[in-house]
Amino acid sequence: MYSQATAFASPNPKLKQLDWSNKIPFMKTVYQRVLLVIFVSFGLIGCVSNKSLNLVNRYAQQTHDVEEALLQVYQQTYNAQVDAVLAQASRDGISSNDLLIEKIDNRGQVAMLQDLLSFSQSIYLLSSDNYDEDLDSYSKQLNDSLSSLSELSSTQAVDKSQIELVSSSVNAITRAYSERARYKSLKQILTSSQSIVQRSLLTLSKELEAWEIITKVSMEKELRVRLYMLNNPNRCETKEARCAVLHHSLEERIEAYRKAYLLKSDINSLNAKFKNLENALQAVQDLNIALVNSLNQTDTFSKDSVTNAIESTQIQLKKLKNFQSTL
Repeated sequence: MYSQATAFASPNPKLKQLDWSNKIPFMKTVYQRVLLVIFVSFGLIGCVSNKSLNLVNRYAQQTHDVEEALLQVYQQTYNAQVDAVLAQASRDGISSNDLLIEKIDNRGQVAMLQDLLSFSQSIYLLSSDNYDEDLDSYSKQLNDSLSSLSELSSTQAVDKSQIELVSSSVNAITRAYSERARYKSLKQILTSSQSIVQRSLLTLSKELEAWEIITKVSMEKELRVRLYMLNNPNRCETKEARCAVLHHSLEERIEAYRKAYLLKSDINSLNAKFKNLENALQAVQDLNIALVNSLNQTDTFSKDSVTNAIESTQIQLKKLKNFQSTL
């Protein structure tokens, strides 16, 4: 018969007592390994967020460059209109009071582009190392630009649910004290705003054809006027009511023909240049999709897709490099 102490220590004789003196070193090793796994996991999360923030930063920068190129196209189209009117005024000898230049009403497109630029700039700054500077200003700018974009790009009701999600994420950024917290908020912002940004870029892309036509018509008008004046330098000998006498030396005529030739070359390459801009806008849309997918999946494959999309957009940006100077 077992003693009372023995029975208390091991109520079931079939069960062996554990020798904790041998188990303590083992448990200590397990504990250390668990801590190591946790530490490595947080380290990997930090690396993931850091790399993702870098991808967000590059996305914002490239998007900003494409949007600026489009904004410059609007200005160049207006300049082409002005040059055509001035050439006609030189031919007809009209007074300055008769100079009428009707500017295209592009306030909607310009407002949309400025909101996209503001949005891209805010994303860029908030994903940079110096995001702490004027944080509240960047966050407010981001929220305001997205709200305005939603109103401009939608024929339906404003996307209130997306705006609310973005607003809460923007507010979270101002309270983000770590890189991972900032990454999480930026991820929410980009995911929630994707439909609005995509719709805005698509709207601007569809209107490129109209801008190309307007630019081409204005440039062809200027070319016709230039060539007419070169071929009819003494048109005042006719009985027209208004005309301007033109006197050119040989060098001046050669220079005038050179300008006409360059203008003709620009007209011939206009379609290719607008096609490059259309491709750049499409590349930005593809990049936006790849980036949001990557932020939601956070794996190596998805990040490689974003890197490839960034490189593709970079190729389009190189084609646009001299766009504004050659129009």
